[in-house]
Amino acid sequence: MAGEFDFLEGFGISTSDVEQPANVYQKFLLDVGNQVTKDLSDFIKQKANNTGGLAASVVYFPTGALSFEIQADDYFKFQDEGVNAVGSSNHGSQYSFRYPGVSPKMATAIQQAYGVTTSHAYAVAASIKQHGIAPKRIIENVLNEKVLDRIANDLAEVTGLIFSIKFEKATQK
Repeated sequence: MAGEFDFLEGFGISTSDVEQPANVYQKFLLDVGNQVTKDLSDFIKQKANNTGGLAASVVYFPTGALSFEIQADDYFKFQDEGVNAVGSSNHGSQYSFRYPGVSPKMATAIQQAYGVTTSHAYAVAASIKQHGIAPKRIIENVLNEKVLDRIANDLAEVTGLIFSIKFEKATQK
């Protein structure tokens, strides 16, 4: 066992800290948070329409000794839940484009993301507004019942208690 925890000392964590139950729970939550963050990022890279910035923005934040949040750029919710086209509810999303005109900000974002000309960026943006953004269902696909059950079972092994795990999206403005 000597040397097994050498790297922890650099973080101010002693072997006796690791042997304490609270630290086992904290490590478990850290492992879960990091795995969920990785899974979300990987799914975004595979399924979402972006240049990698959204996947890179997914980060784990401890919010207490035994809790955490996973945060991402503001437009995560639009990729996750989709955006209805102007005057439509074609994707069943709570989000909708409100007017058909393309703002310079949207065109610039597309131009910078995809390296297209200004006129091409406006055309792409107009098409996006006409058709909306199909939902990618990132949260549903990554944090499904099977994953939540696995987390609950692993937590039961760590604690000896039975858990029911529920995931809730934070309300965003």
